[in-house]
Amino acid sequence: MNPRDTFAVIGGNDAHKVLAANQRYATRLGPVPTPFGLSGPLYRVRTGDAHFLFLPRHGDAGHEVAAPWVNYRANIYALKERGVSRIMAWSGPGAVEVTLEVGQYVMPSDLIDDTRGRESSFFKGTGLGFLRQSPVFCPQMRRAASLVLDRLGLKHRDHGTYACTQGPRLETPAEVKRLRSWGAHLVGMTLAPEVFLARELEICYLPICYVANVAEGIRERPARPGELFEGLIERAEKEAVQGAVARYLEIAGQLSRTLPDDRDCPCAHAMDPYRREGRVEEDWHTWIGKP
Repeated sequence: MNPRDTFAVIGGNDAHKVLAANQRYATRLGPVPTPFGLSGPLYRVRTGDAHFLFLPRHGDAGHEVAAPWVNYRANIYALKERGVSRIMAWSGPGAVEVTLEVGQYVMPSDLIDDTRGRESSFFKGTGLGFLRQSPVFCPQMRRAASLVLDRLGLKHRDHGTYACTQGPRLETPAEVKRLRSWGAHLVGMTLAPEVFLARELEICYLPICYVANVAEGIRERPARPGELFEGLIERAEKEAVQGAVARYLEIAGQLSRTLPDDRDCPCAHAMDPYRREGRVEEDWHTWIGKP
């Protein structure tokens, strides 16, 4: 195990495209066999004096696996196996909140899981998993990420609720209206069950999102068949998105360097109640239920 493999980024196609355009920074390690099947391909990224792992959720040859069928358990298991204790999730959700701008950075502070049928626990059949989910995302990572974004002069919002829908289709206007009534600010398809699985293995997890589009029904947008999002994003907004995505490596690299060695957060102690009861051993592999 490489001693630097404590920080990882899980991202989508956009992040992988940035990496593909800067191949000198990345070494492909490939998928990792796990009890849940093969993980997505891993990369080791070196940029400046920053070192971290990168895992493209949807594969590394385009959008091979859509959000409902990503092998989330294999991905998180593989990163834990490599020694990862902190994950930065890179995500491009749509804006449900009308004041959010396309291309703006947001670090969500809460989550609505509106998915169906995804395998959301490692503890199937074990009786484990009664874990608190507040704060949902790592507060220590949030503080460090805020410092990084401020240092880089990048406008961001450090709160908001991300609604995770099933996909792969986009949401209807009525569904977006419902999510808005629930208090959602962003809508995407990938943070659940990723964050819950990370918590089960005591991995810190923080999403850094960029607003990729305006959600359906928030603003009147005529359909443009044949284009990405079919007209939900204007041409000028595409440039803002591209600008936000282009800073991915810089943000990830600086965050990996800024985080302290010691983890002072609830994530690192999620399984302590079971430890005190003597229900789990220190070897996390023994916590896992049968696939």
